[in-house]
Amino acid sequence: MRKILSILTARWFVTLIGVLLLAAILWFVGPLFAFADARPLESELVRVAVIAALLVIWAFAVAWSIVRSRNANARLVDDMAQQGTAPGEAAEEEIETIRGRLTEALGVLKNTRLGQKGGRRWLYELPWYILIGPPGAGKTTALMNSGVDFPLADRTGQGRDAIRGIGGTRNCDWWFTNEAVLIDTAGRYTTQDSHAARDAAAWKGFLGLLKRNRPRQPINGALICVSISDLAIMPEAERSAHARAVRQRLQELTDELGVRFPVYVLFTKADLLAGFAEFFDDLDREAREQVWGISFAYDEGKGEQGAVAEFLKQFDRLIDRLNERVITRLHQEPDIRNRSLIYGFPAQVASLREPLHEFLTEAFRPSRYDARPLLRGAYLTSGTQEGTPFDRLMGAMAQSFGLDRQQMAPPQGRGRSYFLTALLRRVVFAEAHIVSTNPRLERRLRWVRWGATAIALLVLAGGLSAWTLSYLGNRDLITSVQSGLNDYGAKLGDAVGPVRNADLAPILPALDLLRAMPTGYGRRGDDVPMSMQFGLYQGDLLSQGTVPAYRRALNTLLLPRLVVRLEDILRGVKAPSNLAYVALKSYLMLGGRAPEIDRETILAWLKVDLDQRYPGADNAPHRQAILDHTTALLERPITVVGIDGRLVDQVRRILGATPPAESAYRMLLSDPAVAALPEWTISANGGPEAGRVLARPSGKGLGEGVPGIFTYRGFHETILAGMERTARMVASERWVVDSQAPPGDADDAAVTRIASDALQLYYNDYISAWNALLADIQIVPFQSQDHAIETLNILSGPSSPLAALLRGAAKQTDLAAPPPEPAAGTSAGLTGGQKAVAGMAADEAAAAAQRALGPAGRMTTLLAEDYAKTRLGGGATAADAPLPGAYVSDRFRDLRAFVEGPNGGASPLDDMIRTMADIYRQMTRSAMAPGAGGAAANAELAALAQQLTASAGRAPEVMRGWANQISQATSEATIGGARRGLNADWNTTGRPLCQAALGGRYPFARGSKQDVKLDDFGRLFAPGGLIDGFFTKNLAQYVDTSRSPWRWTKLNNVDLGISDSTLAQFEKAARIRDAFFPQGGMQPSVGLEIQPMDLSANAANVLLDVNGQILSYDHGPQPTLALRWPGAAANQARVSFTGETGTPLGGITQDGPWALFRLIDQSRVGGASASDRFRFTVSAGGASATFEVRTGSVLNPFTLPQLRDFQCPQAF
Repeated sequence: MRKILSILTARWFVTLIGVLLLAAILWFVGPLFAFADARPLESELVRVAVIAALLVIWAFAVAWSIVRSRNANARLVDDMAQQGTAPGEAAEEEIETIRGRLTEALGVLKNTRLGQKGGRRWLYELPWYILIGPPGAGKTTALMNSGVDFPLADRTGQGRDAIRGIGGTRNCDWWFTNEAVLIDTAGRYTTQDSHAARDAAAWKGFLGLLKRNRPRQPINGALICVSISDLAIMPEAERSAHARAVRQRLQELTDELGVRFPVYVLFTKADLLAGFAEFFDDLDREAREQVWGISFAYDEGKGEQGAVAEFLKQFDRLIDRLNERVITRLHQEPDIRNRSLIYGFPAQVASLREPLHEFLTEAFRPSRYDARPLLRGAYLTSGTQEGTPFDRLMGAMAQSFGLDRQQMAPPQGRGRSYFLTALLRRVVFAEAHIVSTNPRLERRLRWVRWGATAIALLVLAGGLSAWTLSYLGNRDLITSVQSGLNDYGAKLGDAVGPVRNADLAPILPALDLLRAMPTGYGRRGDDVPMSMQFGLYQGDLLSQGTVPAYRRALNTLLLPRLVVRLEDILRGVKAPSNLAYVALKSYLMLGGRAPEIDRETILAWLKVDLDQRYPGADNAPHRQAILDHTTALLERPITVVGIDGRLVDQVRRILGATPPAESAYRMLLSDPAVAALPEWTISANGGPEAGRVLARPSGKGLGEGVPGIFTYRGFHETILAGMERTARMVASERWVVDSQAPPGDADDAAVTRIASDALQLYYNDYISAWNALLADIQIVPFQSQDHAIETLNILSGPSSPLAALLRGAAKQTDLAAPPPEPAAGTSAGLTGGQKAVAGMAADEAAAAAQRALGPAGRMTTLLAEDYAKTRLGGGATAADAPLPGAYVSDRFRDLRAFVEGPNGGASPLDDMIRTMADIYRQMTRSAMAPGAGGAAANAELAALAQQLTASAGRAPEVMRGWANQISQATSEATIGGARRGLNADWNTTGRPLCQAALGGRYPFARGSKQDVKLDDFGRLFAPGGLIDGFFTKNLAQYVDTSRSPWRWTKLNNVDLGISDSTLAQFEKAARIRDAFFPQGGMQPSVGLEIQPMDLSANAANVLLDVNGQILSYDHGPQPTLALRWPGAAANQARVSFTGETGTPLGGITQDGPWALFRLIDQSRVGGASASDRFRFTVSAGGASATFEVRTGSVLNPFTLPQLRDFQCPQAF
């Protein structure tokens, strides 16, 4: 049976079947071929000749193939048996030895093919592997016990006898298996430590032999065999030397052979680890054949670190796996000694971690000067159990404590191989294809192929050019399609299987690839090139596979993820929203629970969802691709996907609580046309100067305004035009929120009710939006009088932003106003519903004409007819119905009345603008006037501000606020200008004299020796003097002097802004004026009486002399001295005491115009019985006298606190 199968699968037999099939086609179909009117295969003789020629050509090709393969195999064997000139007698002898060992099999190899089951190949066709490693590493032993088949063993002497014990391989052994050729090199070729020159020459000659006979791929890989016992026992320096030798041999292989081949490191003699045989004794044959080691990821050779970087982590995983088996093996093993070995075996292996890692690191260390070997793995193997095991752990302990190393008994029983068979067959041989080719040879072969192809194309470019081009084109098309399908499978990756998330990114490359294939869905409309036709075009047939494959991919990959995404959205629904409604509707449609699929709804939802999930310009191509795939999905009936019924019921309960009108209104607001409507902004409608005079208290910019949906255009072009469609959709889609609702179109009555209620919601939002905007506008605060003038100039100018803003707002809030009249003979202006309503007053034909105006007209007609039926009395017509938008127009009636004058006359807005212009002109004159501007100018501005406030009394509330703001700001600016004038006047006329006359002088500075000049005192404080006159002229009208302390009054409800401390100084000055100038005049004059009240007993007499007026007292009657301050005589006040014998006891004397005040200040004042009198006691020389002073007013200048506290006003 195997032989029959081998024949049936042989190349010659398969090609023969092909030739016979072609002969049958030529015989039966050949007569049907026609070129114009010629039928070249119609004759039986011609067909026989053609078929005979085909058979001859086939026979020649088969014979040529056999001869060529046999010759190639023989040439390979002959070349292997020959060797060129060697560099020396010893090397020549070595090579001759290699040739001699190989000659043993030449007779058989020249005529032998290897393999199984019809897949036999010549020697040169098999993959070749080279084994290198130091002497005694167990390379030959590993091969002999590897479990692979050696079909030539009986005929060439290869077998267990070829091992010749464990002595190793002196020269090269050639092992021929059904899967590969294994070249077992001598260990000295690796170390080259016995005869370096001889070994190196033999090694180089061996590599040359490989390269000559297999130039493209001399070897398919290299197996490095290293004994574990050597690595574990040898010193670190010796271990590093072995690693460097291996690295050198690998580099020589790469340099000499010119290919990058996989390298497999076999750590042999693992059975010498203490406990190996006991630990793995339970394994059957199949388990012993498995791989035990580490397979690294494919190393491109470009990174800084090679595969060795992963060794430690992977080795630790091997140790973990061993530890997992320990408990099981301990339970299975009855022998207590074996148990101890089993228990310690993972530690024995773990002790090799660093030596193995050091060896691999040194052997495969990256270098910028050499190509990094392609290390594919490191494996632990055992070919046979010979030798004495070693215990690394106990050996290390013995060495640490100076004890003798204990020798372990060699394993008993028949030797078995471990971990070799699967390693060679499933790992090494399976990766024979990853070796690179010789780039130099490949370039040469490529040039040869190109040249041959060019010659062939030139020869065939004649009469067969048309079919050739068509064939090549269709072949490329088929290849491209096949390659695309292969790439599709590769790109699909893990996307196949249960869908657990809604991420579309993993499937997008695969869907894009299917769609963009040459015969795919996206290329359906492409023109077929002429060069691909001529009856050979395969695109139609291929498209019958690629397009359905694309549609299947859409249903199996895209559709479930769309459903999962909708489920995610629906699970997050907590309150009714348009998104929730659209998501539920789409979910039901994709789940087969809808009467039909509304593509526009699903695509509209998906577009919004993609904009949120994959935002930004970088993701725009991905978003569009997903939309395109979804559009294609919805073109045909989709595969029904199961949906979550409980989730549907949950969302329906939430959405069912929303009235249909609210759903319709929310749905209409989500229309893309709404987002496209431009905002109505202050900056765009208030003119270019709006930003200089208007501001928003909320902090929003003037560029933010009312959404476009709440404008006249938005109402007529979007709301009114789309309301019927949206209301009808909601009415007919009750099945979305109500499982019991029947599908189908709704009647006009239900549509009208939904539309009417939805419009009312819209009207309320419309009013709120405009009220919010108008309430969020104010005049910019005046920073100064100049700024106020500039602002008022703009506000009252011909392009007043305020007027433009209000007039624009009035137009936008008059929704019932008819649109502009269309041009003659057209219907260009009939975008709203007003014309339809007007037409309803005419006959039925006119009404029908209005309904034909479009969606807005039809919506208006439905509303009007419903109004006539349900809200008016009998006999009413639809023409009596209010116009759409009248509700909003009525709410802003006051605004229109304010900006529109009666019969085209001046409006209240015009009056207010004129008043602002008057304020602007008056404020300009006030600013140009000198000083404070005068009370008259301020009074006139106050009157104009009051007039402005009054003119806004008929305005809407928001306009009254603006008027009050302007009036108040005007007053503030006016007062600011007045304050600057006051400061200018005071700094020029008052403050310099006040500070010079009073600063640092008595009585305002009590400790000063300098007196205030009475003339200066009078100029400052006299009635009509500098301070009193300034106050009366500039400040009196703004001060309430009826009570103390004085208080500022407000000008047009605006505070002057002058501090109370400044006003207090003027009040103090008034008190000083009243106390020192009771009779007026420019000189102070105070009348007073002084009477002695007491004299100490040790004094016989006291004498008081005030400006030459004498008062003497000697314990007798108490005389009274009436005098006036200041006196006409010398400015002096003196008190002197005399004893019983007439001896002077002492006294006090003060000079200057304020001498009396100084004398009283130097005395002890007290004991006043009323505000117009006080007593003071003078002491000197041990004597004292008390006097009582009575003035003619309660404003006693001698005890006046204002005299001490007064300070010159600094600023206003």
